[in-house]
Amino acid sequence: MPVSKDKDDDIGGQSPDPLRKDVNGALRFVHTMAMQTKNDVVEASAHLAALVEELISRGVIDQRALESRRNKTMARESERALESAHVKVSANVDKYKLTDLPQIDCEARIPLCKGRCCKLHFALSFQDLDENVVKWNYEQPYQIRRREDGYCVHNDPNTRGCGVYSHRPAICRTYDCREDKRIWIDFEKRIPAE
Repeated sequence: MPVSKDKDDDIGGQSPDPLRKDVNGALRFVHTMAMQTKNDVVEASAHLAALVEELISRGVIDQRALESRRNKTMARESERALESAHVKVSANVDKYKLTDLPQIDCEARIPLCKGRCCKLHFALSFQDLDENVVKWNYEQPYQIRRREDGYCVHNDPNTRGCGVYSHRPAICRTYDCREDKRIWIDFEKRIPAE
């Protein structure tokens, strides 16, 4: 189903504006480097933990005093971490090779549910990013981009159909709304959530 055109974006497989493609590539590089940095921090943390354990075992550090200080520091740093940016990527599976997908007659149910599943938040995979068709939110990499009304930018506001259906992410392909109370009070009786 067609989706309304956004003059600045790549729609339905058309080539994006060269500047947008450069920005996408640059942001992907920055985020890849950030993920590598995170891996380096995990490795450094492991070395530090091993060092502390060795010092405790030799009686150089008092374990109770260390735990008390660590708990205070952890509370402070946890609050700080909530305010920092996070890069999220979904599982890297080949979405075109997925099998046993849920069989739901969306076309018949969209007038009832209003395509509420297109309001759910999720991260894209590297496959989605590499294809450069499905859009992501630059402020929350790599979350699906949404409009101001909360719907995915690929959701047609008139029909609620998907404008990138053949390229839709794996999570959209495998999502089963039948038991999701955010979507249906009773799927079988066709009673949508409010």
